[in-house]
Amino acid sequence: MRLFVLGATGGIGRQLLTQSLERGHTVTAFVRSPQKLGASRERLTVLEGDPRSATELQAALSGHDAVFSALGPPGPGKTTIHRDAARATVTAMESAGVRRLLIVSAAILFDSQGFFFRLLRSTLLRNIAEDTEAMERIVTASRLDYTIARPPRLTNGRLTGRYAVEDERMPRGGPLVSRADVAHFLLEELERNEHVRRMVGMASAKGARGLVPGVEPG
Repeated sequence: MRLFVLGATGGIGRQLLTQSLERGHTVTAFVRSPQKLGASRERLTVLEGDPRSATELQAALSGHDAVFSALGPPGPGKTTIHRDAARATVTAMESAGVRRLLIVSAAILFDSQGFFFRLLRSTLLRNIAEDTEAMERIVTASRLDYTIARPPRLTNGRLTGRYAVEDERMPRGGPLVSRADVAHFLLEELERNEHVRRMVGMASAKGARGLVPGVEPG
């Protein structure tokens, strides 16, 4: 397939590029700083652009099969990057006729996470929570075939292919998930379409149910 990746210079985004190419897909990375991606690779096109611009996105989207968005905030301060990019992405995709969107959010938005996470959501991570929640409202109100992944705390650990997922809630399991495994889930979901128009919680495999088949742990 021809895949379009937003946030390709971040941890999950880089994993999406690598794993997509390994699976034989052709990838376009739409980024503000192309130099951060280093040397060119076969079947990878790097385009410079602003993910908040529907006009720029629409001009680049034609002919793609799916869009991945792994944008992240610059820090815990006030930000609107998620909602602005989501608004532009939805507009551009609907205009370009691209329907499949896979996007990364945050597990902290699940109310079932308990008092400590609700406290974080209303204090230290308030700005991030408000921005990602606004992003989700924009995406879920669209006509797109979206999947929203809500992973817990992210690590730079290796790809295991062993994690649990569950619609509309956090599955039982560990509180950490590697960026590599988040990218793996998104690519598996693209190929399987098991969680279309769903919010998906993720957990690491420790004590987890509903493990997703994938690569064997190394």
